[in-house]
Amino acid sequence: MIPGIRPWMSLFILCVGSVIISYQQMNYLSGSFLPSFGYDDAVGDPTDDVDEGEGVEMAEFREPKDGTIKSISLLGERNSGTRWIYGHLGLCFNHSIPVHRSLSRYKHWFQYDSSKIPSNTLSIAMFRDPLSWTWAMKEVPHHASAHVDLPWETFVTKEWTTERLFKDEEWMKHQMDMKNDTGRICQENFHYHEIVSCLTRPYPDGYWGEHRKHKFSQHQPFYEMRVNDPEGKPYANILEMRADKIRNFVESATYTNVKGFWHYQYEGLLKTGTEELVAKIERATGLKRNAEKCKIYEPQDRRKRKMDPKFVDYMMHHVDWEAEALVGYRRSTSA
Repeated sequence: MIPGIRPWMSLFILCVGSVIISYQQMNYLSGSFLPSFGYDDAVGDPTDDVDEGEGVEMAEFREPKDGTIKSISLLGERNSGTRWIYGHLGLCFNHSIPVHRSLSRYKHWFQYDSSKIPSNTLSIAMFRDPLSWTWAMKEVPHHASAHVDLPWETFVTKEWTTERLFKDEEWMKHQMDMKNDTGRICQENFHYHEIVSCLTRPYPDGYWGEHRKHKFSQHQPFYEMRVNDPEGKPYANILEMRADKIRNFVESATYTNVKGFWHYQYEGLLKTGTEELVAKIERATGLKRNAEKCKIYEPQDRRKRKMDPKFVDYMMHHVDWEAEALVGYRRSTSA
């Protein structure tokens, strides 16, 4: 070999490898999503060589009997497209059947079986793919006051909680004095150990104002602790919380007054349009859409946000893919 060639050949091979890796990552970032099966063929079959979530079946739709549904409840985490679908279904059906953005609690939060859920309810849960959703939460962390304006490395690893403030503690003491220490004394009917903050507005009077402006509802922190944990321990990070939220929403199919359960991917509805969803609701309720107000969304190809390739790589190795598989998301081995 000509002297001096070997170092240059090594450098050339290293550069080619880097280009291939970057190309694969960009394929993931630009890929579209199928309604029920996750990533499309641009990044390979999502069921091939899956490291985690393999063998976990997607949660089945619980189809109600035709004409039996009397109430619709929409569930979905922040930044998951629920505002869009809630408004859409409201225009289509609110003239004849109630469309709620809550089940036993507001749409974003952990649900529980409650007699207050209307009889013959259809529960519809919406999800967004884990990478796009987490990135969107980093950009717009509604009600996550300790996670505002963080770099992604900190955002995805920071404990999912914030400091409990004085007003919360005083409220708890007051409730204990009233012998109500084990009741649902906090916002959205949470127990004290299940949420930080217990109060809707826990900051001292005058804390926020022209001198200190809040954004993304950080003046109303809402951190849910580990579900069904009597000690009220926080989640280690947002990804742990998301995994339990998926399982919780899927579990709503078993609630006493819930007679139907469907789950949809936000990006799937964008890709396919909303005609099928609206038609299914017509069958489930036995009611027709509002012919004047119900404007069906046609399939659309919305451009995705750009994400740091290092973030993509981190997420591929830290998302709970077993939980994601329940709602149709699989790890892409191509990224």
